[in-house]
Amino acid sequence: MSNRSNLIYLLLVLAFFLLLIPNGLAAQNDRPAVDVSGQSDGRNRIAAIDRLQLALIHGDLPAYYSPHGASRARSLQALLSGELAFYSKVFDYTFAPVTLAVLNARQWPTVSGDEPYGMPSMSDSKPWVFVMPLDWHEVTALPMPQESNADSAIQQRVRERGVSWRTIQFQAGDGIGAHEVGHSIINQVGINAQVNWFNEFLASYIGYAYLKEHHPDQLLGNEIFWKSGLAAPHPFTSLRDFESRYAELSSRYPQNYGWYEFTFEERVIEVYREQGIGFLTKVRRDFPGDGPKLSGDQVLDKLETMHPGWKAWTRRVEKGEVSPADGIVE
Repeated sequence: MSNRSNLIYLLLVLAFFLLLIPNGLAAQNDRPAVDVSGQSDGRNRIAAIDRLQLALIHGDLPAYYSPHGASRARSLQALLSGELAFYSKVFDYTFAPVTLAVLNARQWPTVSGDEPYGMPSMSDSKPWVFVMPLDWHEVTALPMPQESNADSAIQQRVRERGVSWRTIQFQAGDGIGAHEVGHSIINQVGINAQVNWFNEFLASYIGYAYLKEHHPDQLLGNEIFWKSGLAAPHPFTSLRDFESRYAELSSRYPQNYGWYEFTFEERVIEVYREQGIGFLTKVRRDFPGDGPKLSGDQVLDKLETMHPGWKAWTRRVEKGEVSPADGIVE
């Protein structure tokens, strides 16, 4: 061959091997197939996970994890893997897979960007990927419940349950995982929550209803978390502030963001006690993905007809005077 022909041949061989290498690595790492069509936060997260070469536990909820995180990943996988199956029956819908990444503080920024360590979040679109911390004791962004701050009644209930306070703290934080899966469910079944605060409320409702049905033993830690979290600093209290400062709250005022989430949880309990899982089927009907754009006030008007008490709850929130739901961790 001529030198030109040799060069063309070498370039073709190189191109052939470059095409093969990614497929070979995928087979070697035995990663699940992931839909990466289009640009999305989820696609970026999958790419970051691949760069970190995280270990993987297969299952209905594939779980990647940082070094020394296998036990923790299995625990979260066992807790959350049934949520999509549960709501598949509720909504008569087949969900796309959701992937979990359990990360230490060092690897967290690679996947989760600027979000504070321990602030769980779900990707905005497919592929659905959410992050959870490897160790809640290293989390400072959220006001984890402390035994020293718990009243005597709560401490007595924990003793009666026969669990350690460490277990209570992990139950408290891990319940957020059910909330994050809830965000994917909202998007996939085509609910248009219209405003951020109602979207957060719905994700909490979905997570709470699932835990109530399948893991009621986890709820004590969650309820203690929600009750203690109402004491977190909250210079911002209005729903309008939550809308206009949504990104700022989670990055600059994470404890205030947490306070909002805890106020939503208290309303979740109030509504769930009266309407149960049926509330979600009403929401899917009344907040369709192709519905007209609604303002926050219009969302409240619609919710008030579905379950009276929303506007009174809103006034309490804006005054910063939300109390634990009746009967919670008495």
